[in-house]
Amino acid sequence: MLSFVIVILIFYLKVLRNDIRVKKSRNIKYTNIIEKLLIEFLYSEEEATALSKSQIRIIRHFKKGLSSKYKRKIIIKTFIKLTNEISGNMIGIMRKLYDEIGLLKFAYKKLRSKKWHIVALGIRDIRQFRVKKAQNHITKYINHPREEVRREAHLYFIELFGYEGLNFLDDLELPLSEWDQIQLLRKIEKIDNNEILDITKWLKSENDYVVIFMLTIVKLYNRLETKEILLEKLTDENLDVRLKATEVLTHFEVAEAKEILKNKFDTLTLKEKLAFFDLLEKTATENDSVFVIDHISSTNFEIKHKSLRILKAINKNIYDKLEKTADDDSYNKIIHFLDYSHGL
Repeated sequence: MLSFVIVILIFYLKVLRNDIRVKKSRNIKYTNIIEKLLIEFLYSEEEATALSKSQIRIIRHFKKGLSSKYKRKIIIKTFIKLTNEISGNMIGIMRKLYDEIGLLKFAYKKLRSKKWHIVALGIRDIRQFRVKKAQNHITKYINHPREEVRREAHLYFIELFGYEGLNFLDDLELPLSEWDQIQLLRKIEKIDNNEILDITKWLKSENDYVVIFMLTIVKLYNRLETKEILLEKLTDENLDVRLKATEVLTHFEVAEAKEILKNKFDTLTLKEKLAFFDLLEKTATENDSVFVIDHISSTNFEIKHKSLRILKAINKNIYDKLEKTADDDSYNKIIHFLDYSHGL
């Protein structure tokens, strides 16, 4: 019985492997046909003012292929691949052909799917072929439960509408993950526009994730004119917003932020205190000596280290008068490092 089962399984595996080879060969063959037809259509379109008989034939061939699911997948995949490899007027021709043969209808059909990954693919297809008229269809996916679908929708608006596309943030209710922010920032950096983006309303958004994202843009584009709003964010209810605001103000070396945080230092969380000392390293003056001395005996190693380093930078006379040896071993190690690794 066991031998019989093994023989059946071996036979099944051979049939399966053969079937896979046949399908792979068939897909490669059909892909090559589609690529040749597309290239033929593109070059003939550039030279003609009206559709030629060969172009009409090619369009009919594409439309016929759409009735088969596996052929449709190959056509879409080939269209997307070729769109990423061409430039200039040919891109416009590809988009026109995409709509002409009915691929856009299938993209819309994907948007109505109950499966989130199919919806994401539909948005991706529409984004790849820059179908601006689909804007109203994509808007409802801005707050989709699945992060992958939301990401495709967000990228659609940025890629197709540039700075104007950021208006989707007005309706955003869900988080923007770090990966989402990275993806969006990459797209924003590619926007070829001399227009100065007004980000004030988003810095005041009720969505903390939008605020954090805008703070990243403030830092990236050196938008120092937003300084007053940044200072206000130091007292925001959300810890992550306060930390991000402190990071940006440190980047700009805003001395006003130092005074605000120094006055409320005892109420700060440890993360905020460490972020504050990063700011202090860039903005401290001799007038801050007393404050810094108060923290050279901190129980936190990083605060202790930063305090001693700042003191040496802003008031070496007081630093040199400090006890070089204490009961605190970490203090001794820091002093030794600062004195001998960086020179007395």
